[in-house]
This record gives sequence, structure tokens and C-alpha cells, in this order.
Amino acid sequence: MFMESMALPRWRAVAANFELGVRLRGLRQAESLALERAGKCFHTVPTRPETPWAAPVADALLRVAALQEYERALAQRLAASLEADRKDYRATEANLGRWLIVVRGILDRLVVRDEAWRARRELPAHLRELGARVMADAAAAEALPADERTRAVAAQKALRDATSEREALLAPFGGQVLPNPLRLLVAEFTTFCEFVREELSKKVVLRLPAFAAMGAAWWVTHRFTSGRFEGRLNRYFGVGRTELSPEAIDWMSFWLPVLAAALVAYLLSTLTKRVRRRYLDEG
Repeated sequence: MFMESMALPRWRAVAANFELGVRLRGLRQAESLALERAGKCFHTVPTRPETPWAAPVADALLRVAALQEYERALAQRLAASLEADRKDYRATEANLGRWLIVVRGILDRLVVRDEAWRARRELPAHLRELGARVMADAAAAEALPADERTRAVAAQKALRDATSEREALLAPFGGQVLPNPLRLLVAEFTTFCEFVREELSKKVVLRLPAFAAMGAAWWVTHRFTSGRFEGRLNRYFGVGRTELSPEAIDWMSFWLPVLAAALVAYLLSTLTKRVRRRYLDEG
């Protein structure tokens, strides 16, 4: 009974530590969003040539401005690339030359769009850095609108309070609430789950376009036939595969799997970008 009464506070601390971990993740995200908004608002504050900002704030502000200027330059490159392609297309009479111009333009704009996407992805992190440095500088923080400053201060205070609460909870246990054997077991289980996730990603997620192509090819062979006798017999009984010409079946057998694989790859790419934008950039 004595051992059970001694172990009970630790297990209660385990549950409380888990709840605090969940709450801390939400508070970190709220702080990041508040700092990003603060950085975005501060970026619009008029500069003060007579009393310049402190070096950390000024440096972060310059990085944000440079990245936004780079985005505008990429947008101009996109417009200029399209206009150049239109001009060359009208000036070229050869069909092959026109197709080459189209392909060149598509590839060129794909590169520019990828660079623009990377710049947009980096911007929230730079805005958060700017917001954090602004909140650490009293003079710069005073330049923010009152509601944005209050929101950022409240988010930072909530995160500090929760962190202090967790430290106080873990202090009696030396900073680790789980016993050493159980902590090692959890670490090994986490490592195993990571291996499982990687294998699923390699074996399943990355092969989903191939699975979609296989499914489309199976559907074509299961749904249609080039055999005249089988097709007429199935038409008479109203069941079975539908008769099509060999050319039509060959066309469908080639293009439907290609289109299915391309569609699934596009959907996976779009979903991945949105997940990264939501959970990595938090914006």
C-alpha cells in the first residue's frame, strides 16, 4: 500500500504532463500567429530616420522587406515571361517553333513559380522573427497598434505561464516524470512508430499514383472487351464486358492510367503543400 501511495502522485503527474504538453502545443501556435501578425503590422509602420530602430529589429525588418521585394520581382518575371512568349509566338510561323516556345514558357514559369512558392513559404518565419524582436524592444513595441501589442503580450505570457507550470510539475521528479524503464520503452516505441511511418510513406503514399494507374488499367480490362462474340453475347444477356474496338481499348489502356496517376500525384502534391503551409508555416 505504501508503494502504491508513493507511485500514485507520479502517475497523476504523467497525466497532467500530457495535458500540459497538448496545451503547450496550442499556446506555441497561438504565440507564433500573434508574433507573425505583430511582424506584419510593424512592417507597415512608417520608418523613423531621426531615431532608427535597434539593430536586431532593423535587421529583421530588412530581411522581410528584401523577401517581399523578391516576391514582387518574381511576379514581374512571370508577367514578362508570358509577354515574351506571346511576342515570339506571333512572330514565328513554323508549327514546331511555336510548340517549342510554348514548352519553353511553361518550363520557365514553372521554375519562377517554384521560387515564388519558396519565398511565400519563408515569409511567415521572417515575420515571426520580426514580431519577436519587436516585442523584445520596448520602443519598437510601442509603435504597434494597441490591440496587436496586447494580443502578442497575452500569447507570450500564456506560454510562459504554462512552461513554468510544467517545470514546477516536473521539478520533484528531476525533470522527467516517467520512470527510466518506461521512458526508454516510450522512446523505443516512438522510434518504431517513426520507422512504420516512413515505410508506409515509401511503400504506400509515394506509390499511390502507381496504384491509381493499376486501378484504371484493371477497370478498362474488367469493363470492356475487343472480342466480338463475347461483346454480342454480353449485350444479349445484359451483363458482362462491353464490346469496343481494339483501337479504343488500346487508347483507353494507355491514357486512362496516365491520367489517373497524374491526377493522384497532383492531389498529393496539393495536399502536401497545404499541410506544410498549415503546420510548418502556421499561416
